[in-house]
Amino acid sequence: MFTTTQEVSTESLSFPNLKAAHSVLAYPAFLAGYRTVHEAIEDNFVSAYVRAFLTIVAKSKVPVSPNPEDDINSSMVHLANSGESIPLDQLCQDGASKLSSLVIPILLDRLEQGKDVSSLTFLLAAYGHYLQAGVDDKGQEYTVVEPQLNQRDWSILTQGDALSLLDVSAFASAQLRSFPQVVAHYKSYRHQLACYGLLFSLKQTLCAFWEEEPESHR
Repeated sequence: MFTTTQEVSTESLSFPNLKAAHSVLAYPAFLAGYRTVHEAIEDNFVSAYVRAFLTIVAKSKVPVSPNPEDDINSSMVHLANSGESIPLDQLCQDGASKLSSLVIPILLDRLEQGKDVSSLTFLLAAYGHYLQAGVDDKGQEYTVVEPQLNQRDWSILTQGDALSLLDVSAFASAQLRSFPQVVAHYKSYRHQLACYGLLFSLKQTLCAFWEEEPESHR
């Protein structure tokens, strides 16, 4: 597996969901113009999305944690209290490796169960936009660090269609093009991100999540 020399380690932390929280926070928050975890988690919509994603992760674990809400709350508190020194650009590095191991298995599991996948597809769309946009919603340019993506992957991204991210080596085996709801959500979110910005599309995915998980809306 490819790694980055500056990747922020979360393995030693006691909260089981913190690594997931960092991964899901990175791209939406960075594209919105935030540059540290502490700064991003103070945004109510970003914070709500991280909590929504962690709820999905908790329900997808086997065996299920005896106290999933406590795990989620612990992770959220840790993000709020200790994230000031964690740069988001470091958390964005090597996303292909992180998302293929974290997001894709849960996405496939929810597809098999017939559950909503909009929140997961939104994260993939945010990652795809991050790889290709080169500028955030505030007009700040950035550099992508992706050791997992090879030259062929970059050719696919630059020369392919709107779904080209789904064909790169990290995600190709999941055959996500074969799932109509993934294709529809992904295309819609990529369009929204390009035309209306991160927060608009983030609000759309939160509404979809809360519709399926109304007890999580707080």
